[in-house]
Amino acid sequence: MTIPTDTQQLSPNNKNLFAPIDSLQYRAIGRIWGHYVPSAENIRKGELITTDGVIINVNLMNQMVKLVAHHLDLSSDYLWTAYPKTPQNDLEIGLYLSLISVKVVPNYTEIIKTELQSQADIFSIQGEVIYQDFELGIVTVKIRRTPRTENDNPPDFKLRLLGFLPPKSAGHFWHLHVQRVGTNLVIQSGECIKFMRQKQSKAKKLSTPPSENNHESVSANPTLQITESV
Repeated sequence: MTIPTDTQQLSPNNKNLFAPIDSLQYRAIGRIWGHYVPSAENIRKGELITTDGVIINVNLMNQMVKLVAHHLDLSSDYLWTAYPKTPQNDLEIGLYLSLISVKVVPNYTEIIKTELQSQADIFSIQGEVIYQDFELGIVTVKIRRTPRTENDNPPDFKLRLLGFLPPKSAGHFWHLHVQRVGTNLVIQSGECIKFMRQKQSKAKKLSTPPSENNHESVSANPTLQITESV
């Protein structure tokens, strides 16, 4: 099932950035426009202030520290590429980002600035849906981290998104187009890639065949490297 929406019309630059290595690659990545304000104690940690006035807690990945410290005008806005994290409940702090790269343009023009801003606030999420709340419009997606070494076994993490997917999406691997709204990540559209696991009955451990429709696209109705160059 495909429901066309304006949110599916991503620019070519976004498509290139968000193209996964394969259809079952776990990933959570996006771009955001704003200026970085480091903390007084540690340049690796600080806040990103967006053009819509939202303040987001961020940290710099190791490869970014020298660049930010010596080569960026921290009073200026930039287009950052980031890994997102979200709270697991309403009592925790909102959206958190790890900044992994930034686009640096020698001479900004209004055309270039407008183009870069048009690429912001869009995230690509791929992982297993493990929870749905149809009353609050919450979808939780499990993301597996990529091991850095042969013996590395990094823990999985969860992203809490706002929006709706079809019933019984839990246990399926989804590719989701997500947009930042304030400090929330809101599902705009998505595609069901594969059935991942079968829930077992407590009475009888019987297996049932996966959904016949392993590829399903939907539009979701929300609740209401180091430096890149162009």
